[in-house]
Amino acid sequence: MTDLNKDISRHSSRSQKKRMKLFRVFLFIFLLSGVADPSHAFDITFRSSAVVTGTAITLGDIADFDSNSELAKALSGQTVAASPEAGQKIDLDSNAIVQKISKTITTSNDIKWLGSKIVTVQRQGVTITSEDIQGIINDFIKAKTRELPQAIYTFTPTDPPLPFMIPTGQIQWEVTPSNPGIIGSSRFALIGRIDNQVVKNFSIRGTLEALAPVAVAVASLRRDTILTEADIRMEPRDLSTLRTPCLQSGQVIGKKLLRNTQAGAVIDLASIEFPPMIKKGALVKIFGQKNGLELTATGIARTDGQEGQVIKVKNTSSDKDIFCRVTAPGLVEVQI
Repeated sequence: MTDLNKDISRHSSRSQKKRMKLFRVFLFIFLLSGVADPSHAFDITFRSSAVVTGTAITLGDIADFDSNSELAKALSGQTVAASPEAGQKIDLDSNAIVQKISKTITTSNDIKWLGSKIVTVQRQGVTITSEDIQGIINDFIKAKTRELPQAIYTFTPTDPPLPFMIPTGQIQWEVTPSNPGIIGSSRFALIGRIDNQVVKNFSIRGTLEALAPVAVAVASLRRDTILTEADIRMEPRDLSTLRTPCLQSGQVIGKKLLRNTQAGAVIDLASIEFPPMIKKGALVKIFGQKNGLELTATGIARTDGQEGQVIKVKNTSSDKDIFCRVTAPGLVEVQI
């Protein structure tokens, strides 16, 4: 019996050791699984610094989460502050953020807040230089060349603008010249928009030069001179300093000067006119219509007349003066 009892005792001791070993294994797994701390859902760790691009700072921008739960995802998208201006920094108090968020959530889970007490947040930006602004204005003028006289356009700012920063994103520039016709503009207003939101609004003053060949007098010309090709030459001049220059020789050839013009002076379109299509005292054909019938008569022009002008004409048949519109050389029209 003694030997039997010893065997039973040894067997019982081995079983107990085996059970203890299994318990230790289960306890280790239990502790690793986190079940030992059911109140601790996840950790949120604040960083010491962060960089953002948008107009708002979210919790996910400045902190790290050790959980992918729905609550963690929701908290990550919570706005905690407005972003600073592009290129600027702002310091956020993490304790104040924790207090603010804790008031807005109701959960039995225990969130553990860790990390830096102060988070420095910088907003990314794009630097715009004076060369960039020059390029924006040049591109605007280039896009308008079909509407402008053929010339070499150069804009020189009075004071080159200092570099500045704008937020990142696809920016659209709106350019408005001080002169709607562009030539002669002394200022350009620029508005920059990202996602239809104005991010920059400013003006640049300067000089816009537009060099193009214009007609100038070869020699001094007297008033009433009928211009010929020998009287003019084409020279490059700044269009912004001129009123109505002649950009093609054909615009002035055959026209009459209304004032004396010095040698080398630009011939202004306002200072010339075509010789009258019908001269005073010239015989003209009078044309009219009435009830579908065409009527003609002969008359004598009482005054000079350009095409489209209404002049007084003496009807040689009735010896009466009537008003007629000049339609072609030697031809006038009367309304009957």
